[in-house]
Amino acid sequence: MAVTVHRAPVADIAPLTLYRILWMRVTVFVVEQIAAYPEIDGRDIEPGAELMWAQDGDDVLATLRLLREPANTRIGRVATAPHARGRGIAADLMRAAVGQLEVEAPGVPILLDAQAHLAEWYGRFGFVVSGAPFAEDGIPHVPMRRTRLETPNLILREWTRSDDDRAFLYDMYRRPEVRRFLGDGRVMADPGEVDALLDRWAGLAEGVLGVRAVTTREGRRLGSVLLKRIPWSRDAGDGRENDVEIGWHFHPDAWGAGSATEAAEAVLTLAHQRGIRRVVAVTNPANEASKAVAERIGMRPVGTTREYYDAECSLFVAEGP
Repeated sequence: MAVTVHRAPVADIAPLTLYRILWMRVTVFVVEQIAAYPEIDGRDIEPGAELMWAQDGDDVLATLRLLREPANTRIGRVATAPHARGRGIAADLMRAAVGQLEVEAPGVPILLDAQAHLAEWYGRFGFVVSGAPFAEDGIPHVPMRRTRLETPNLILREWTRSDDDRAFLYDMYRRPEVRRFLGDGRVMADPGEVDALLDRWAGLAEGVLGVRAVTTREGRRLGSVLLKRIPWSRDAGDGRENDVEIGWHFHPDAWGAGSATEAAEAVLTLAHQRGIRRVVAVTNPANEASKAVAERIGMRPVGTTREYYDAECSLFVAEGP
């Protein structure tokens, strides 16, 4: 018989099929991996939780779990029956799961905790390591994250540690014309600095917050769009929660084509859709190009401020519904 793929909440799964799914998960995660832990952990019945599985007749071949969390979605409990391995069935399930979550919540990160030796396999589906390794029941794991947001001309995705991504970032940030209005203006002088930058960016990821690579639909890298919490200047803030800042850094080869505007507008819309009402943009007062992007995406100029970064900045504000 043909292998079929299914998706449903626990309450809607036929009892014998649900039994086979859970039996396989216990066989893989508890018995095979010799991990005495609560495999049936209560999350399968959370609001929005669903199981996906592949079956051939009555035989359950592979499964995974979808969770809808407040700030993210999540994939977990990815398992294949021992007799069904090597046939690409789990990969088909992963593609179906990612596709489903992207349709439901475009641009919202998908998270998973991968067994460390499978990180490269999950990388095939666009996931990147997003934090420090950890052990769960004695098994090394790494947190992973996948973000993808499409516009008519662009793809916004996670930055990776690939040689191509790292080379592009070094080439962009070693240029004085790019660094001129950023921080102290210092350019990158060593490709190794890119890894430290990617580490800092990984620490900014929180729900839809984070730093996204911007590429053409053909994959040509153009720059970055940032959505992150902005630090108050000393003696500013008065105990208020940090504002959320949007920013854009683009390679000179991509200037003047409208890509920064298109990418930033998409991220600003996503922020408002996910309940981030107030978003600010700050620029060096001399950076006319950046100020023009802020206005083109509908942000309101409100003069200059010293509330952020301990520097005088031109401030733009967007307040969503």
